[in-house]
Amino acid sequence: MRVYARSPVWTQNLLISAYGIRLRMQRYGRTGRETRSWLRTSQWLSADAMQAYQLRALSKVVASAAADVPFYRTRGLEAASIRSIDQLAAIPVLSKAEVQRADRMLISERYRGHRLSEVHTGGTTGKPLAVYCDSATLQRNYAFFARFREWAGIRDGARVATFAGRPLIPQEARAPYWRHNRAANTLLFSSYHIGLNTLPAYVDALCHFRPSLIDTYPSSIEPIARYLLGHGITAIRPTAVITSSETLFPETRALVERAFGCRVFDHYGGAEMAALIAQCEVGTYHVAPEFGVVEVIDNNVPVSPGQRGEIVATGFINPVMPLIRYATGDYAVLGSGHCACGRAGQTIEELEGRMDDVIVTPEGHLVGRLDPIFKAVSSLSEARIIQDAVDHVRVEIVVNGYFPDNAERELEHQLRLRLGPVMRISIVRVSKIERTGRGKLRTTLNLVYRQPLAAPHTSQT
Repeated sequence: MRVYARSPVWTQNLLISAYGIRLRMQRYGRTGRETRSWLRTSQWLSADAMQAYQLRALSKVVASAAADVPFYRTRGLEAASIRSIDQLAAIPVLSKAEVQRADRMLISERYRGHRLSEVHTGGTTGKPLAVYCDSATLQRNYAFFARFREWAGIRDGARVATFAGRPLIPQEARAPYWRHNRAANTLLFSSYHIGLNTLPAYVDALCHFRPSLIDTYPSSIEPIARYLLGHGITAIRPTAVITSSETLFPETRALVERAFGCRVFDHYGGAEMAALIAQCEVGTYHVAPEFGVVEVIDNNVPVSPGQRGEIVATGFINPVMPLIRYATGDYAVLGSGHCACGRAGQTIEELEGRMDDVIVTPEGHLVGRLDPIFKAVSSLSEARIIQDAVDHVRVEIVVNGYFPDNAERELEHQLRLRLGPVMRISIVRVSKIERTGRGKLRTTLNLVYRQPLAAPHTSQT
């Protein structure tokens, strides 16, 4: 990264393309191809056949966890405890705090000595987690995403414009605010430079690149959609827009579809690889039953269709670190289970994900999805960013154990990469962070701009 930061743009494009080749080798291979082929068939299984498959997969996950995972052995998990999916409810719910504390105790002993990948998630509750997996797990995971892209009408090798949370471009840099991963035919846009002054450059790049797919956070694509509609620009016509990682509100969906002239396909997943919920071509949210069991519960009681509950997930695809009845901290409204597309299984009426604001920098940039900065600091239990002045943010942290000075400096450095040199940053240790009325933690809160995607005001409110 030090070499990358000092390199000119053309060199950065080469480095990103080289890294893209490495990721392609990790994510796509024989296991992925076989999984994807099977998924094309399995999605049309009858409800009874799919339930039988889920029971076999669930029994295997529980038996393996009871025998080979130290954390579950200390919990007294019994291998023979699952004879029906309903019996899953007898197993205690696994909280994010427990996963955080257990760490490598959740790794199966069968994978000792194996080369493992470590991925991270910030999550809605603001607790950074490390999730361990092998290359086969990664390939299975991306096979499911490939099927989802097929639902959206996207072919392999299509041009993709991606808005993500990696700080690929220094905050103080000028255009271009994107880098080209030629290995994946992808233009990687910075989500941290979007603002009133930079929107023309973003739109011009999208017009020239002409992506078939825009893969984005809702908070990144909404201001671009507003700009397109406001200036009557119709040159950007992808096949689909895919959104994730934040709550997609109906108003935002309608705005984006009108601006780009295509459907928006939303999906829910995570680095934990415990649940996958995605929209089909009809627009219904389907729980991927081959990916795992998803419970929607309220006080450990399953909700009825039309009712709201927490998403509790048991994953099938990661034998390295099985998560059984993992409480995601996210909420959903359970659907009826019926869809005109003909696929059987659970459906979801409505997803509730992140409810965060965005930060508005003094330069006018709209910065969302800031939780990746907490992944660099393992000793944090919870964290929240509050903008309380035009040029100031307060970072509240709950420290879990030893928190050295260099960790605080690293946290400030990561935030500075995204918010630029002008924004003042204060880091404050607190004993706890208050929740919303629904028990969720808003990891980013803007007290200055209550409509964060509108034009910034010139004075503090």
